[in-house]
Amino acid sequence: MSRVAAHAPKALLLLLVTCLTGAAIAAPKAIDYVVRGDGVVSAVIGGQPARLRISPWAPAAPTLNPDFAQRIGLHGGLFGFAVKVGPVKVAGQSSVTRLEVSKASFRRRVVWFDRPWSTGADAAVGPGGLPVDIVRFDLRAPQPGERTIAVPLDQGPFRPSYGRVAIGKRSLIVLFDPQHRQTLATAGAGAALAEGLGGQFYGGADRAEVAFGIQRPVRAMRLARPLSVGPLAIEQLFVRTGDNGSVAGIPDADADPEEIVVTARGGNRRDVLIVGRDQLERCSSIVFDKKAKLIRLSCR
Repeated sequence: MSRVAAHAPKALLLLLVTCLTGAAIAAPKAIDYVVRGDGVVSAVIGGQPARLRISPWAPAAPTLNPDFAQRIGLHGGLFGFAVKVGPVKVAGQSSVTRLEVSKASFRRRVVWFDRPWSTGADAAVGPGGLPVDIVRFDLRAPQPGERTIAVPLDQGPFRPSYGRVAIGKRSLIVLFDPQHRQTLATAGAGAALAEGLGGQFYGGADRAEVAFGIQRPVRAMRLARPLSVGPLAIEQLFVRTGDNGSVAGIPDADADPEEIVVTARGGNRRDVLIVGRDQLERCSSIVFDKKAKLIRLSCR
């Protein structure tokens, strides 16, 4: 089974709203910002040229690589913080600096960690961190037969922009990442999908990069009934078997009846699904309309 990559652990979804205080800014007049290709654009951060990746799954707080934060002379505040990627704790710091992107100049509270966050860029930011009302990601040319369907948009001060889907009595956070090759769920989200839509593991164990170069165990899951996310119908995905929930109740098509399987236990968590390129290749665009609080997907 091929390796997969993911970049949005539960802790980054929380992104320490209780620890960080945003700088008060006056946002420029709203414009429609269009992102194409890999989303990497030229910017100025802290007075220095930078390569900034604008990504649907990135936090609203611009997230710098540690070498770039050091290069522009940022110093963290009195209180640091940490996020967890599975069992690995990653220390972080924050400060306030100025960003110049396209024709907009604005101040933001930025964060950085003791491991790099973005590859191929100095920093990353999500739609929530740009001072515009609408951010459109152009993925490819529109195709015949496309439908445009909206899902509600949630946006906190520092977290990524995300939607939600209901599975029975449970609600899954849904992130979108066209740079991410495969769709991936946390263990808790996988358990909800297995119970609500007849999910079943198949094949052997694999490992996926979750964030900061840290890899965690995953398994492939097939759904008896597809999961609808806007116009998308998801029939298979990967599940993080040891993080953010328990996979103890998920049936396994390839299990040895004599084998005893030790699985993750439950606990406080957010059940998260990251929709990757395997699904988003059907879509021509993703639009984040912050004023209307909607995510619009145009897909066939």
